[in-house]
Amino acid sequence: MQHEWPVAFFDDDYLRIYRPTFTNERTAAEVDFIEQALAVPRSGCVLDLACGYGRHAIAMAMRGHRVTGLDFNTHYLDIAAEEGRAAGAQIEWRPGDMRELPFDAEFDGVYSFFTSFGYYDDEENERVLAGIARALKPGGRFLIEMLNRDWLLTHPQQRTWTQQDDGALLMEETTIELAASRVITRQMLIDPQGGPRVTKEYALRAYTCAELTSLLRRHGLRVIETWGGINREPYTTESRRLALLSERA
Repeated sequence: MQHEWPVAFFDDDYLRIYRPTFTNERTAAEVDFIEQALAVPRSGCVLDLACGYGRHAIAMAMRGHRVTGLDFNTHYLDIAAEEGRAAGAQIEWRPGDMRELPFDAEFDGVYSFFTSFGYYDDEENERVLAGIARALKPGGRFLIEMLNRDWLLTHPQQRTWTQQDDGALLMEETTIELAASRVITRQMLIDPQGGPRVTKEYALRAYTCAELTSLLRRHGLRVIETWGGINREPYTTESRRLALLSERA
């Protein structure tokens, strides 16, 4: 993964940009949604795929689930382990590549949250789904939550400016490569104290709801619910987010 954008993108500057937006209230609401959608029994086994620094995994563990958190970023896993210990949560933290999942029928539920899918080319993204299907027990559920490509098409953001809590100014430019269906976002973080500017970029393969449904079905995962966000609102072109719940046969 040395030359792939996630390695450079997910660093301390990412945490500086995004972590203030991940409030305890937001995390609790998202975990309510995850828990209700997966319907995993207490003490059931759950995989948090691309768990980052563990905010969902820790909350799920505190609710009585047996949680495994997997991420390629060992620095984030170190943060997760420290915060998990402080919370008294028992979690297995696993470094690993989501394209090479080592699990076989081990989990009652798997979730991928905050657009943690679509990092790679189409073939590699399918390998991720194949590994998820293999990791689930029969009847296990997979919840994916990500950006809504259709909303981006009808609401081109172009360039936005956001004031961060620490006073820094965040500039984001978003474009869509229609032929490849990829979302390219360039970020610049400007320090108010005159420090160096941080420039970051990510490129996501953006799937339509129909594409994801077809891909999931190809790997033995039947979509049973579709929502436009964690409040379970109907999915429409006006939905900023897309959440799909599928079940393994």
